[in-house]
Amino acid sequence: MKTIGNKIYKNSFVINKSEFIAIAKTISSKKELEEFLLEYSENDANHNCFAYKIGVDNVIGGFNDDGEPNGTAGKPIFNVIEKMGLTNIVVLVIRYFGGIKLGAGPLTRAYTSSASELLNGLELFEMHKVINVTISFAIENSKSIDTYIRINNLFIIDKNYTDGPEYTLQIDDLSILKQANVKFEITSIVETYTTI
Repeated sequence: MKTIGNKIYKNSFVINKSEFIAIAKTISSKKELEEFLLEYSENDANHNCFAYKIGVDNVIGGFNDDGEPNGTAGKPIFNVIEKMGLTNIVVLVIRYFGGIKLGAGPLTRAYTSSASELLNGLELFEMHKVINVTISFAIENSKSIDTYIRINNLFIIDKNYTDGPEYTLQIDDLSILKQANVKFEITSIVETYTTI
């Protein structure tokens, strides 16, 4: 699976006097989807059609035609996302009606083109499974822990000293921690996906 970079991407074009504005962004939850739609949907537009896909193992996705004839807007956008093998993405296509009815076939092609022209121009990033492991340790072991992390090129994504030292590491394989000759306790293990 792939995804897009972490910013807002946008393009627009006109077909038979109707303006189609496509906007895409990475998302990782339904909450982020709702926030995106709230921020980027245009209240004065005739239609705010979208499709989204979230996750790699437990995938959720969907689409909305927002008043366009059934299957002519949201589903074609979703098909582009599927065909490109993308996830953690939402694509919104806003339509300002220009007075000329397109018909079901041309309308479907317009929404497909809006999504594919935007997404085909973007750099795509492969999703990789990683494990976020939180370890806690005694303060006197800090130097040996830091040395072990540096020598093994482990990536620290968070440090917390509230109740004693606690690091959250991003690793590919838990066995690297089993080989450690330093004292620590694993307090949390979470599998996730990243583009790093």
